[in-house]
Amino acid sequence: MNVILFLGCPSGTVITDKSISAVLGMDVTLPCYYHIEADEKVAQVSWVKKETDGQNTDIAILNIEYGTIVFGAYSGRVKEKSPLDSEDGGIVLKNAVQADEGTYQCRVNTFPAGNFDAELQLKVLVPPLPTLSPGPTLTEGDGKTLAASCTAEGNPAPSLAWDTEVDGINQTQRYQHPRSASVTSDFYVVPSRRMNGKALSCVVSHPGFQQEKRITHVLDVRYLAGVSIQGYEESWFVGKEAATLKCICEGNPPAVYKWSRTNSSLPEGIKTGGDTLQFLRPLEAEDAGVYICQSTNDIASRQGMVTISISGMNLTC
Repeated sequence: MNVILFLGCPSGTVITDKSISAVLGMDVTLPCYYHIEADEKVAQVSWVKKETDGQNTDIAILNIEYGTIVFGAYSGRVKEKSPLDSEDGGIVLKNAVQADEGTYQCRVNTFPAGNFDAELQLKVLVPPLPTLSPGPTLTEGDGKTLAASCTAEGNPAPSLAWDTEVDGINQTQRYQHPRSASVTSDFYVVPSRRMNGKALSCVVSHPGFQQEKRITHVLDVRYLAGVSIQGYEESWFVGKEAATLKCICEGNPPAVYKWSRTNSSLPEGIKTGGDTLQFLRPLEAEDAGVYICQSTNDIASRQGMVTISISGMNLTC
């Protein structure tokens, strides 16, 4: 909000802002103040828009005696800021559009001092509607790959930045249009499993925003890690109950598992389900051998193995 003081302001001075910004679709006040002396009187205030071809387009006349007249296309879009008084001849322009940009002149008709003019520039801000588009599928082992592309178009040109804990590089391009400018920023990564599930945010700043806008994309990196088998502590013995092996293999998408034993089929009396192999009966000497877990997803197939030895009956009480 602009605060204008008239202390020490000489007669014959029209005061307005040199430049005003309006947000597309919002109302904007065009100020026009005149400091009068005791023997002066403001008769009317007139507003025109100065076109690029040198012509003027009449907008409104605010007359002390006859009220307000609004012309042509501005009918219904312009109203006086407040009932015209001796100092304030501002108007409100409703629902600003880009065609409203330009130079406006406020003319104050006074008696007996005459006419006094002032001009202001109106800039219409067009806030962008940013979009974020994910890149192609990210797969560990691939080289430099587009993770996401962020685009925003507005007037003036928006600013784009990336906020993420992921290492990468960005490339930005700007394109100028007749009444706007678009900015596209591409963010590239070398995919690794450490990036999977991490947030990648495009941060858009613009004078038409009260606060910056963020669009967040969660990275989805496909990978398959190595396999390890847990559960065998080198102390398995004949008669041991509930012996269990667990296959550990991180992957995206999640891996599916297949259990086998080298040189022999899996023993009777076991249950396999997903990453787990469980003996449903006490161990026997014949259960010894090399057990293999094979994990597979859309990316690759990995396998791990463990050699199980089974000692005689545990005699510990």
